[in-house]
Amino acid sequence: MSDYSPQPDAPAADEPVRASDGGAKRPRKPHRRRRRKQLIAVVISLLFLGGIATASTVGISRVYHKLTEGTADFEGPPGAEKVIQVERGSSIRAIGRTLEEAGVVRTEGSFVAAARDDSRAATLSPGYYRLNLNMPADEALAKMLQPSSRILARIVIPEGKTVAETVARLAKESGIDEADFTKVLANPKSLGLPTWAKNNPEGFLFPATYDVEPNATAASVLAQLVKRFNQALTDTNLESRAAAVGKSPYEVLTIASLVQAESKLAVDMPKIARVIYNRLDDGMRLQLDTTVIYANGGKKSVTTTAEQRALDSPYNTYKIAGLPAGPIASPGQAAIEAALAPAEGDWIFFVAVNPDTGETKYGVTAAEHARNVEEFRAWLRANPGR
Repeated sequence: MSDYSPQPDAPAADEPVRASDGGAKRPRKPHRRRRRKQLIAVVISLLFLGGIATASTVGISRVYHKLTEGTADFEGPPGAEKVIQVERGSSIRAIGRTLEEAGVVRTEGSFVAAARDDSRAATLSPGYYRLNLNMPADEALAKMLQPSSRILARIVIPEGKTVAETVARLAKESGIDEADFTKVLANPKSLGLPTWAKNNPEGFLFPATYDVEPNATAASVLAQLVKRFNQALTDTNLESRAAAVGKSPYEVLTIASLVQAESKLAVDMPKIARVIYNRLDDGMRLQLDTTVIYANGGKKSVTTTAEQRALDSPYNTYKIAGLPAGPIASPGQAAIEAALAPAEGDWIFFVAVNPDTGETKYGVTAAEHARNVEEFRAWLRANPGR
């Protein structure tokens, strides 16, 4: 509302200035200019006040949104278990965002609000936590604060890793000294290996995903891997099925390790197992480069040299007849199953003609194998240095 009103001697704003009967009067220009200036001032004032009101409304809306929106919460019940990683340096808001993206809490804001009401939230440490999907934020926070929910590390051991490779990964990701693992493995029977196992852990550190507790030791971590192997032993019924393929359980595990090392694709595992059995039945040497690589220290390559193949070792299947002295790595369950149930076929040769894709071809005769080997050599020429 303005305090401006027309002067008594001034015409109304919508009326034209008229001359009197006695003659036209000159317009009162100063009053008109003053009135125009006052009108402009009023308009500017109204616009200014309107702008403040609008800005205030927007600002209040944003604050209200910050305080209320984004804090919606799950009401439960909790769903399936989910392991969440809190990275070093994560803020409470970053943790909330991670939990929201994982489906643990409904919104980042609900977790921030819960943490604001609990001073213990400042003690959250980096690491892994066992939580559940669809948790109310305060329950998710309470569970994270329980020592039993925290995991020091989640470690993935891929198929086909040797004991040395497995130990290196366990030490790096758990923070437990590698020497501690080596000391425990000097007496592998203490870890719960099956009675038929030799005093050698190779092949028994099962490839899987493991949660390492904050108070874990080298012995407890390795025992987890062996326990998981024993579960696979039961799942595949290895001990009773070994006799059906004419081998001991340890020999089947050794064959499974060869199948794992030689296969890139699961579809090839039963076929490669069949080649191994056929060569053993025919009294042929296996002549597997993977065993030569293992005998020479394990440095991975797609080929071997004549010097490497000449090494005297119970693992060098170019030099010895039959199976190597034991497993050359830890096979996964699919490789164990392939060793127990090889495919039907007369193949006695195989070669990966494309090591990148894993494409493998099989041969019954030397001529077939020669053609396949030439295809592999063509790949080598196209990939120098490999």
